[in-house]
Amino acid sequence: MKLFFLAMSVSLSIGGKPCVSRFRPKIWQLEKTETPKTSKSKKKIYHGKYNCSFNKKRNNIVHCEITTEAKMTAWMIRAGRAGVYAPDWLEQNVIGIGWDLNGTDIASMSQNEIRAVYESLHPDENRAKIGSAVGQITRFAHDMTTGSVIVMYAPQTRRYHIGHITGECVAVTSIEGMTYCRTVTWESEATRDSLSAASKNSLGSISTIFSISDEVMADLERAATSPSGQSRPVTAEDETDSGNDEEERFATYDDGIERIKDRVAALDWDDMEQLVAGLLRAMGYHAYVTPTGADGGRDVVASPDALGLESPRIIVEVKHRQDAMGAPAIRSFLGGLRSSDRGLYVSTGGFTREARYEADRSNIPIRMLDLDGFVRLYVEVYDHTDENTRAILPLVRIYWPA
Repeated sequence: MKLFFLAMSVSLSIGGKPCVSRFRPKIWQLEKTETPKTSKSKKKIYHGKYNCSFNKKRNNIVHCEITTEAKMTAWMIRAGRAGVYAPDWLEQNVIGIGWDLNGTDIASMSQNEIRAVYESLHPDENRAKIGSAVGQITRFAHDMTTGSVIVMYAPQTRRYHIGHITGECVAVTSIEGMTYCRTVTWESEATRDSLSAASKNSLGSISTIFSISDEVMADLERAATSPSGQSRPVTAEDETDSGNDEEERFATYDDGIERIKDRVAALDWDDMEQLVAGLLRAMGYHAYVTPTGADGGRDVVASPDALGLESPRIIVEVKHRQDAMGAPAIRSFLGGLRSSDRGLYVSTGGFTREARYEADRSNIPIRMLDLDGFVRLYVEVYDHTDENTRAILPLVRIYWPA
């Protein structure tokens, strides 16, 4: 598998050799305590989760009250590799895991019992992989509870969906890619572009299920109430995690894809058009960006030959904005194509369901690429891109132990 990340402006080295900084996001944090303060009444007030008055003469606590409400842990869960199940989970109001435990009632089992069942069903897996899987399963079955805040990322729309868990952990067989399920109520959503770089990095953990810090949750809640067009500046910070599990490799790859999407989303519209032309050149076509002005829906034109006389000729429309393109835009684009043309519509804001239906029923072949699809295709052909294209979006390859 090829793992790509954005080229960083700062590099680290050990012994003269470049390296990649790796760390795990914090799961547990110690509560910050303050130095006791002495009041005029000779009583010490201990600040923190409780306020306690201490009588110095009697050497005992005379009053104690809770000053802060205990918060339930907020959880992040991945909807399969590359978030492939996110649309279904949103539609069905569920979250789930896909580890096979033969339908056993994991909600009533201890972690050791879950491990015993898992080991019996997966005898060929190594200890590290078993330990990782059992830990994730236990979190889903026991650490998550009814009422807990749940966050799920949908890479198709670049949105984090926030809700609350409403059901217990139960075995299921009717939902694709899912062996155990919990019902949820989805309540709000936050665009990835509205989050701070630190929050993006924290939410890029390789784990399938992990807890979210109070700071990151506060950033998500802020972003959920911000206007959809408001975004933070993009910064490139290196964050990966170590491990030898196949799931970790895919999670790291997907996190790399999201970082590249962050950079693409921050490009100017003219750089985006040049990047699309560069992608087509890397695929073997002769492609050029049309002059600025009334282009009739033709931002990029590509053909098999340099003169543009051979078929098929590819006509490309590029829309670099946050809003999803609807059916009227697709109809307008198709209306400007000849019967021998092929259409490519690139929209970094995605497409509505009606727009995709419009494209599916067209007599002229048309391919639609949202931001996720464009970036994954760009990664595939990156080795064949020219210098001008790489100057717009440079990547570096990361190797993983076989």
